[in-house]
Amino acid sequence: MNELATLFLLFVGYSFLGWACESAYCSFPAGRFVNRGFLNGPFCPIYGAGALLVVTVLAPVRDRIPLLFLASALLTSAVEYLTGLLLETLFHAKYWDYSDHRFNLRGRVCLENSLMFGAMSVAAVHFVEPAMLRLIGLIPKPAVPFVAGGFACYFVSDTTLTVFEISSLNGKLGELQQVLDEIKEKAHTARVETIEVLAETIAARLDEGTKARLRLLYERKEKLESGFHLLQRRIIRAFPTMRSVRNNESLQRIRELLQNYGKFIRRG
Repeated sequence: MNELATLFLLFVGYSFLGWACESAYCSFPAGRFVNRGFLNGPFCPIYGAGALLVVTVLAPVRDRIPLLFLASALLTSAVEYLTGLLLETLFHAKYWDYSDHRFNLRGRVCLENSLMFGAMSVAAVHFVEPAMLRLIGLIPKPAVPFVAGGFACYFVSDTTLTVFEISSLNGKLGELQQVLDEIKEKAHTARVETIEVLAETIAARLDEGTKARLRLLYERKEKLESGFHLLQRRIIRAFPTMRSVRNNESLQRIRELLQNYGKFIRRG
């Protein structure tokens, strides 16, 4: 029991360190804090899973540094690729995209990151894991399963909440996309190029029924665009290259609105 609990606490520790490194890496260039994680809390399970696989599966080659580096790069890249594929399948969105990087595989992994993961894995095996085991060793042995169980309850709760929020986000994006598509259809009928121009003119050449429908559509659009709450906005900000398979136009529109809102707040 204690061995499984210790492994899970290692997973928790690596998930936190991965979140901290990823968030710092994204926050400094952005000039603001970015909660860079799939979950809402300070954990990136993909790092936890990858690191745990490295320290367990590759334990027999831990002292053969070149082999450990190469095997870790391949193993962690496989974890990243499969995780990206799973998220795309479940949520119809590509949360990260390395298509603009050289030597990438379908935008889900790239050579640059694979080499970085290999180096990080070597450091994890030889420096981070011993330090984490010492910290875990400070917990009284009878308490270790309960501490691990508490973190397990947290991960289940946060994952459930995150999945619910993403499902709700996808529903809102789908509804907004339908509204945008219908407005674009009216814009084409009115022979204007953008829905913003159509909103300004309400196209005098259109009949009264179409004008009334357009007013309803714009009201719905504005309500939907302002209806993305904190956790959903966090998900969009956390993955700046995220693309929706079905509703990418509406997603990018919300992203642009959030960026403009952030600039306005910083100027204020």
